[in-house]
Amino acid sequence: MKKVLRTGAILLCALLAATLVQAQANLTGRQIMEKVLVSGDWKDMRGDLLMILTNARGQTRERRLKFFSKKKSADESMMLMRFVAPADVKGTAFLVIEHKDRDDDRYLYLPALRRVNRITASGRGGNFMGSDFSYYDIGRPKIDDWKYRRLQDATWEGQDCFVVECLPATAQIRKDTRYSKIVRWIRKDIFTTVYAEYYDKDGEKWKELRVPETKHLGGIWFATHMIMKDVQINHTSEMKFENLEINVGLPDRIFTVRYLRRGL
Repeated sequence: MKKVLRTGAILLCALLAATLVQAQANLTGRQIMEKVLVSGDWKDMRGDLLMILTNARGQTRERRLKFFSKKKSADESMMLMRFVAPADVKGTAFLVIEHKDRDDDRYLYLPALRRVNRITASGRGGNFMGSDFSYYDIGRPKIDDWKYRRLQDATWEGQDCFVVECLPATAQIRKDTRYSKIVRWIRKDIFTTVYAEYYDKDGEKWKELRVPETKHLGGIWFATHMIMKDVQINHTSEMKFENLEINVGLPDRIFTVRYLRRGL
């Protein structure tokens, strides 16, 4: 009897595995990206962020930030990043407020000028505080900003991946983000981007993103270590999230333009 049960269990597992493989085989590029952008069940999050900038000569600069994020709804969240070191950028803060049905709001506070600048849609492609991440790269992309095409599956550092080509949905998105194309390698088991290539307006490869580490937090896989490299000028920006905590009860007032002007 036990042998029959074991055989039945093995057959059931094989059937489920085959069903999963078939389901994955039928996914479209957009469906894959929808799974990537699932927001999980966390309510808020905070932690520390280390940013390391490396130029073509191998010289490095380090910047330390505090990171805060909170959900507005199932599909919208708010994020604040505040620089705490070194002295020349201390107090600088960046706020993103996501909107499901319109462009996200992005604000940058520069303490030397005591001024909050709103990052317009046309400025989203600019470099975030001298890094290789653009203002658009900070935060989640909007699903409807892009048209998706599933390419041939591939492996990345031993992981089975979907490969999805993302093309700007409109000429304005192409102009604002400065990307003519993004190609993403997405792990099949956890639906996270582990590698991506970004192409400039002329169709030349511009940047490469590598994600060496992800952690499971609040029902999602969160990229805790990202490396963006501008291959055209050989400049690299590394982001490492540390001491992440979820569901700590962050107040809404943190995510306001008024709060940008305040220290921690």
